[in-house]
Amino acid sequence: MKVNQLIKRCLLVGVAVLGIGGSVGLNNQPINASAKSFRLHFHRGYRMQSIKKRDLISDNYNVKHARAAVAMDANTGNVVYNKNGDKRMKIASVAKLMTLYLVAQKAQSINNGWNQQVNTSNAGLKRMSYNSTLNGGFKFKRNHYSVKQLFRAALVGSSNNSAIALGQWVSGSNKSFIKAMNRQAKAWNLNASFVSASGLENNDLARYGFWAKGGYYAGNEVSANSVATIARNVLNEYPSIVNDAKRLSIKVAGQRLTNVNSLLNGGRLSHFSKGLYIDGLKTGYTGPAGLCFVGTSQKPGKDRMITVVLHDDYEFTDTTSLMQHLYSTSDAFN
Repeated sequence: MKVNQLIKRCLLVGVAVLGIGGSVGLNNQPINASAKSFRLHFHRGYRMQSIKKRDLISDNYNVKHARAAVAMDANTGNVVYNKNGDKRMKIASVAKLMTLYLVAQKAQSINNGWNQQVNTSNAGLKRMSYNSTLNGGFKFKRNHYSVKQLFRAALVGSSNNSAIALGQWVSGSNKSFIKAMNRQAKAWNLNASFVSASGLENNDLARYGFWAKGGYYAGNEVSANSVATIARNVLNEYPSIVNDAKRLSIKVAGQRLTNVNSLLNGGRLSHFSKGLYIDGLKTGYTGPAGLCFVGTSQKPGKDRMITVVLHDDYEFTDTTSLMQHLYSTSDAFN
């Protein structure tokens, strides 16, 4: 998932260079490449786009490239921007936020929960962890890792095998965990259907034995409003998640994992903007879902902001624009 996300960005850069234009969609073109050089060379940032102030203060403000977008006040739960926010869409690795919520909930409810050991000996998970297009950079070289190690690998590195293993730790099996995800979605009255702990679609999961629910090409489908609600609950349940989410890279069990959130401070080719105080939260990409991003930021003494853009070829530029617009127009955030 992660390498395909990076390759998609590289292709978009190529389109821009050829002069075809930044809004050209590649959504219907399969991207099947796994060269590690893409991860190494383009692991941070792409599309050096400028955002003009006049684009941020329009009375008819629109997140131009996203098929769906939402902004929420994390303190109150109020939705302050909505574009197709109630439409269910595939959300790729953004779905890991629900997984991480359920993991944090259990880890914090039992003694020494974060240091509990998770069994990672499953042959399918080990094979997935060595698939450079699906593993998120974290290989299962051992049969056990701590909950905290896998949590960080799933959050920062977007490790799919780590997310699935954590789900098994929470509920005992992958199928039981998918049921738990859907129970939680129902409890929160979300417009959502979950089939995967990782965000991968079933056609990617089937070869590793983790097709749990739905058709062969089914994936998690969640509305942007519901994604924002999940993010809000994660931040409320485990507010220190931002301490890891804002890191450019992290070493887990001797393996260096890279955060592809281009809005963080210090990243190469970064879209970082000093006045936005961005400290997370989760990127995502699969072919059917496109590029997705959940952002969060908080100015000192002000409410925390959550933004969601789904199927957006310019997810970081659009997120920056949306945050700047809200900071210029809302007393809650500025």
